[in-house]
Amino acid sequence: MHPIWKFVTEFGDTAVLAPLAAVMLLWLLFMRRPRGAAWWAIAVVFCAGSTALFKVFIYGCSPSPDLHSPSGHTSLSTLVYGAIALVTAAGSRGLSRILAISGGFGIILAIAASHLVLYAHSEPEVGLGFVLGTAALALFGLQYRPNQPSRAWLIPLLVTGGVLLFILHGRELRVEDFIRMIAGYLRIYCA
Repeated sequence: MHPIWKFVTEFGDTAVLAPLAAVMLLWLLFMRRPRGAAWWAIAVVFCAGSTALFKVFIYGCSPSPDLHSPSGHTSLSTLVYGAIALVTAAGSRGLSRILAISGGFGIILAIAASHLVLYAHSEPEVGLGFVLGTAALALFGLQYRPNQPSRAWLIPLLVTGGVLLFILHGRELRVEDFIRMIAGYLRIYCA
């Protein structure tokens, strides 16, 4: 059971999600949606920043025994895969729209579940990651104004994203170790 869950969780690593976030930004710029690109950048910074800040402070002073670090895999996956699903659904109709939304939500849930199954995070940590990612996705989604991009314009986004997933799956950035070092350097401890 663990090899499949490890395979799934690797889709939520920063080494995969950061390039996908960059592809989304470039796609929005290419589609001449500067407002969407600006709000995408704000949502990414909000998601990554708030997740990192929570991690730094919770490492130093955990408010509960089963909350040591919000799940960055969950927060960033919620934002990135949720946004890809959102723009794909906006450019689709009928069954394609349902598949886009279901697929995006499915991969987000699978990544979150994989962290629970692998004991990488507790339920509160995954829950906090989901809340942060959902807030960032809402920030982008409420400002994103699609002009009904045709399916032809969605294909480059989806193909480039798929190629990146294939190439980068299994790669890992040690962001967690870096954040722990920051927490130690700042000497954040409970009073």
